[in-house]
Amino acid sequence: MTDTDPKAKRPRAGAAKLLLVFAAFCGGAAAGGMGAVMAFASMPGDKGGHAEAKAERAKLEYVEIDNAFTTNLTDTGRFLQLRIAVSTTGGPATLAALTQHKLAVVSAVLGVLGDLAEADVSGAVAKAKLRQRLRQAIDTVLRQKANVAGVDEVFLTSLVVQ
Repeated sequence: MTDTDPKAKRPRAGAAKLLLVFAAFCGGAAAGGMGAVMAFASMPGDKGGHAEAKAERAKLEYVEIDNAFTTNLTDTGRFLQLRIAVSTTGGPATLAALTQHKLAVVSAVLGVLGDLAEADVSGAVAKAKLRQRLRQAIDTVLRQKANVAGVDEVFLTSLVVQ
């Protein structure tokens, strides 16, 4: 075989055709992918609506639970009086659930407080654990009653042990 032999050029021509088909395939895939990206970016609600919903959901709100909770401590005969507030980024659904299911929330809080000993409210670490237990109890109520779980944090607005 010499360089002028026609059979020697056929494999190169086949490789060139294969390369051309491959390039066309990649170009088509890239164009289709770009079209999908552009279609997704131009969907209604993606720019303004999605960002607004995300901002609304992320808005931090505080709700004071307007009950003064009083319970006996289990080990000393002393009693605990407590007031709480919660923060939420759950939006209107969580705020409505807190109002609608207030009695169940109060009951859950009293359930947690009824098991406390004096050591459970003495010191910063104990109070942080108490706040966490209260948050979990309130979240459980909201999940069961209203199918929302949006209490981010519980605050002790007043705490007296006598």
